[in-house]
This record gives sequence, C-alpha cells and structure tokens, in this order.
Amino acid sequence: MKPKSKQQKFVDWEVGKDYDCQKLLGTGSYGSVAMAIHKPTKTKVAIKRMEGVFEDETDCKRILREIKLLRRMDHSFVVKLFDIIEPADHKTFDSLYIVLEYAESDLKKVVKSAIHLQILHIKTVTYNLI
Repeated sequence: MKPKSKQQKFVDWEVGKDYDCQKLLGTGSYGSVAMAIHKPTKTKVAIKRMEGVFEDETDCKRILREIKLLRRMDHSFVVKLFDIIEPADHKTFDSLYIVLEYAESDLKKVVKSAIHLQILHIKTVTYNLI
C-alpha cells in the first residue's frame, strides 16, 4: 500500500486558502496538530484541528477555556494563538481549527526522550511551568 501524499492526508482539513498543511505532528484527546505554512507570510505555524467540538458539553467548555486562555497569554514559554479559522458554514460546523505558533519541540518530547536531564534543567523547567 502506497503512503498517502500530502494532499491526500489533509484533504478533509478545512483550513482555507491562506494555509498549506505540510505534515501531521501528532494527535491527542482533543484532535490533531499539523505543521502548516501561512502562505501570505511563508511562516511555519501549527494548526490544531478539534473534531466533534459540540458532542460533549464538558469537552466543549474545556476547548473554549483553552482558547480563552491562549488569547490572553503573552509569554515566551507559551505558544501564541494566531488565528481561529472561520468555518465555511456557521450553522453546521463541528470541527474547529486554531492556528498556533509553531514550536520545534515540546515538553512532552523532552520528558519522553532518552536524554538525561541535569538537576539545573529540571529546576528551570519546573520554575517555568509554575
């Protein structure tokens, strides 16, 4: 079986004409994240796709809270929220796409990696988390 091309992987992603999804970075409990290019500026971004956002009221509230917090946060250790992609149909949409600052790595990757963190690194990460 042939691997899917870039176009096939993201054929059902409704990100509009300004974004070109390049590769899937990962998936989690609330959806998937892809690295994309913002065409007008040629900037790398991360697009988080959350599907079925209205299926569970608690999850819907958590997603709304995440967006609200990201809109207000302005810190070098927190990815910036750049955009919320407007759905094609406001009455029937059930997927939400948020455009975030692209980060080369994340804390989960660092913690799961085979590298040995020195106590200074652990203290720095813990301090920045708090």
